[in-house]
Amino acid sequence: MIASTDSYTKPEVSKPRKAFDGYETFVEIPAASIVLSAYPFMYLNQRIDKLLDEYSKLQNNWDEDDAIAPSEGVISWARYTASLLGRYGQSIYHATPGPNGEIMLNIRNVKTEKSLEIIFYTHRSVLVEFSKEEKPVQKNFDIYNMPSYIGWLNRK
Repeated sequence: MIASTDSYTKPEVSKPRKAFDGYETFVEIPAASIVLSAYPFMYLNQRIDKLLDEYSKLQNNWDEDDAIAPSEGVISWARYTASLLGRYGQSIYHATPGPNGEIMLNIRNVKTEKSLEIIFYTHRSVLVEFSKEEKPVQKNFDIYNMPSYIGWLNRK
């Protein structure tokens, strides 16, 4: 029989494995809530998680044109964001490494003809909104604005 969390058990708080390069996070999420609430979406972005595992093994000059390998911090930040998107029920279309050590997450909605690109660099991250009706809009990415980003993507 599997033990379950009861109301008398204080949930453990998950901590980041290592500080992200150039990023600080002060978000504490009870481990029990991650296990219980993330379960339905656990495999939503599993393919992206596997891609990030592969990108973490890249070495400098991986494209034979002097590309910089993504740092552990960039990979961790992309993985955390992919996990958060999964908790919101939002799938990621693709993840791609870039020549300057960045990782880009591409999120699309075919019905609304909109897409988002979240690009994680070593010391910053940006979000680019693409829409059929408007010019692309670039802004600083803020993880706390995730509901508004997803709302924009899925609003007609």
